[in-house]
Amino acid sequence: MSGITGYSVYIPRHRLSREAIAAAWATKAPSGSKAVAHFDEDSLTLGHAAAAPLASGVEALYFASTTAPYWQRSAASLIAACCDLPAEVATADFGGSLRCGATALRAALDTGKRAVVVASDTRQGAPESAEEMLFGDAAAAIAVGPDPGIAELVAAVSRSDDFPDEWRRDTDAYVQSFTSKFSTARGYEANVVAAGRALLEQAGLEPARIARVALVSPDGRAHLGAALALGIPAGRIEDPRLADVGITGAAMPLLLLAQALDRASAGDYILVIGYGDGADAMLFRAVRNGDRRLAPDPHGIPYPSYQIYRKLRDYLRLRVGGAEVSNVLWEREETQNVRLHGTRCPRCGLVQFPIARVCSACRNAEGLVEQPLARRGRVFTFTKDFLYEAPIQPTVMAVVDLDGGGRFLCQMTDVDAGGVEIGMEVELVLRRMRESAASHHYYWKCRRI
Repeated sequence: MSGITGYSVYIPRHRLSREAIAAAWATKAPSGSKAVAHFDEDSLTLGHAAAAPLASGVEALYFASTTAPYWQRSAASLIAACCDLPAEVATADFGGSLRCGATALRAALDTGKRAVVVASDTRQGAPESAEEMLFGDAAAAIAVGPDPGIAELVAAVSRSDDFPDEWRRDTDAYVQSFTSKFSTARGYEANVVAAGRALLEQAGLEPARIARVALVSPDGRAHLGAALALGIPAGRIEDPRLADVGITGAAMPLLLLAQALDRASAGDYILVIGYGDGADAMLFRAVRNGDRRLAPDPHGIPYPSYQIYRKLRDYLRLRVGGAEVSNVLWEREETQNVRLHGTRCPRCGLVQFPIARVCSACRNAEGLVEQPLARRGRVFTFTKDFLYEAPIQPTVMAVVDLDGGGRFLCQMTDVDAGGVEIGMEVELVLRRMRESAASHHYYWKCRRI
């Protein structure tokens, strides 16, 4: 029976306190903060960060988001290329509903293939709205296969419901909703409870047998009522992370499932329900104890004010211009710039980047071999550029000695310029570099590990 073989979560390092939002609008705020994408991040880069640790050797990669950067271009295919997956890997994009992450997971499980499902969202609530306070940014990835190593699928149920409680049109910048008790009861609770009951009936299990519940929540509270209606004690429900991450849209069911897997013991039944225009519910049984590895990132970066957050959030969107990259140039340099391949000299063993025709060490021009580069390394040297046009000054430019060879020049991100040191361990991350009149442009930066 198919099941889960791995999981990964990526939460942006930047945080915005709800008090800072409230101060900007002279209103009251719920407690805590929310995770927010940096100015060079979007749902695609978050998705890549979550998917990359699980992508080796898979046969398919599915990407789910309600905020994908392209309406007609496959984000899944770009993520697969940045993970250096072969062209034979099947890719698919899911969207249109908050439950698209759970839907993509069920679709992958139905294929029986070795696949990675990644869900990511960077939704924006309208200024001065409750959604602006609650929405957070995050990505989560689940690896599945025919031989589950972590948890096996026991049962699955889907439910469709055309009920307008929350939506975003093609012309809308912000999520819209009918915020009311009726919307929560009719749109959320009715679907989640119906799907949960149908799933338990299909599996022949009593609610008391469920050890962990990954239950999405539209507001950080409604999931408790849904669990009560299902007969599941509150102590078994995964924390939706409202206080430190926020309501994470399509990523939420996979994020909470990863959290439940991390804490589960062998034999535990895990219930996950994704909500949005209906519900997708899945029941898993843990095969082994969880890894206990989803520790908080020690490098959290608070935004000093709401105004600075808005400035950075809108920076790339408002700076459209510059020359386009032709598809001819893209084709010629895709293995180098997207897949991160360099060349190795068979004579002296030197690894170079960019791809070279002549070895810079021994001047050999025969038989240089293209090979993938490692995504981790150490800072060899760096400089602080105060002239480069960027929303945060200075821009730190670093030369990174990659593990296994190769030297890479790139910008640093998610870093305090005063804390950069030679020898610092870093990882390469995919980030949004700039906008043009018709496209988004991505490239690699590095950040401290």
